[in-house]
Amino acid sequence: MKRYSIPIPRTASAGALAGMLALTGCSTNTGAAAGKPGGNSAEAVSAATTAVEAAVKGIGGPAPTSGPPASAGKKVWVISAFEQVPGLAHLTEQVRKAGKTLGWKTSVCDGRNNANGAWAGCVRQAVAAKADGIVLESVDCAPVKAALGEAKQAKIKIVGLTAFDCDDPKLGGGKAMFDAGATFASSVPSNAEFFRQQGKLRADWLIAKSKGKAKVLHVAFRGVAFGEYLAEGFEKEIATCSGCTVAGTVDITPQDVPQIRQKFETALTKLPQVNAVAVDVDFMATGGIQAALVSANRPDLSVAGGECSLDSLGYVREGKGVQMCVGSSLGHQAYAAADALNRVFAGAAPAPSGLGWQVVTRDDNLPKAGERYEGPTDYRAEFRALWKS
Repeated sequence: MKRYSIPIPRTASAGALAGMLALTGCSTNTGAAAGKPGGNSAEAVSAATTAVEAAVKGIGGPAPTSGPPASAGKKVWVISAFEQVPGLAHLTEQVRKAGKTLGWKTSVCDGRNNANGAWAGCVRQAVAAKADGIVLESVDCAPVKAALGEAKQAKIKIVGLTAFDCDDPKLGGGKAMFDAGATFASSVPSNAEFFRQQGKLRADWLIAKSKGKAKVLHVAFRGVAFGEYLAEGFEKEIATCSGCTVAGTVDITPQDVPQIRQKFETALTKLPQVNAVAVDVDFMATGGIQAALVSANRPDLSVAGGECSLDSLGYVREGKGVQMCVGSSLGHQAYAAADALNRVFAGAAPAPSGLGWQVVTRDDNLPKAGERYEGPTDYRAEFRALWKS
């Protein structure tokens, strides 16, 4: 399908950009849609409460304790989807720091939101520079497939970081092109499951918060792989609660980004019975939904946000609008990608990185003002120790 770039909110997080910057031409109808009630409400509340309590403590674990030592002297290119996005710039910085620890010479190519085919151009620059490895940062396989073929012919190793490979069903289910990807906790086997489980947790929080009586306005990001997986996880879980309904859905496609606030306010006004809001991706809150929530002055609403961007953490701290988000450390993701590439260089098998998430609310796991969510473990020290072994 056709892929293109769009203007991106400068505060969009890197997690959101895993798919947002590799946009398909697919679209869906925007508007309110009724949900279908599912299983026993009391059982759903109990299961959701248990899941939320576990996520407050943290889903994940330590970095691997065994693996190859650093493959020093490698030339590694980090191809960033768009360095003007703070979250991506932070990911890049962390990959470079990990690379320095590993003894790599790291170069960065800014894909500039794929202006004039810049993503593929970056891959070809890495090939011309005789790179040993490429880290694709929020650049999915599909829009750079031909260039990746050239890189593979040149024996360059390819690792995805918040990126989907060409064999993903949402991208057509073709032949895989990556040698590896950043891994997660042992309970999270894939990129797709990483996003599904976060969508599920958003539903669990609303089920528990409403005691099984959530009437949800769901804001989903459609037409991109990670957005579809987030929505899939949310919709499946909310359907387990017989006393809960999805009163309406606002489907945001890439084309809809400039109209986010208008579409959300229209749906909220038409659905006065709504007592819960789920915003799957933080850029949508930043793009108008948070302002609309504050303006609506609806203290009865329970609002589950996205992936704990700096803006979202600020909203949670203020206590208005977004009240909860799902925190997952960008730094941990970057170090996981570096470890994955180091293992590929050594011919070693991939290993779970321990990367998971936590529920973040005003009362639980909220970082200090201005600080990013980093998670409960000292992953940097753990990876440094691993690579020196």
